[in-house]
Amino acid sequence: MADPTATQAPPALSPEDAQRILIDRIEDALTRIDVATRKRVDDMTRMEQRHDVLRDRMTQAITTLDTVLAAADAANAAEAEAEAEAGADGDAESDDDRTVDKGGDA
Repeated sequence: MADPTATQAPPALSPEDAQRILIDRIEDALTRIDVATRKRVDDMTRMEQRHDVLRDRMTQAITTLDTVLAAADAANAAEAEAEAEAGADGDAESDDDRTVDKGGDA
């Protein structure tokens, strides 16, 4: 009885069969490379699309921020102008009050 754990020698292949097996292995490898290349191209396309969307969103955000900052600057300038006018009016009134006080002694 033969030992079932013993390894058997592979059957002898003709040169044509050996060549066919090698060609099949090469074709399988080329198919795997082609699939991986297509996947990589698809992934790259998806990443480029996401990048374009992100660029558009960032442009919108910057535009909105510029608008908000310009409005804040305008509000600050208007407030400073109003304070300056109020301060100038207050100074003029206090000068008038002092003149009246000096003239009121007679």
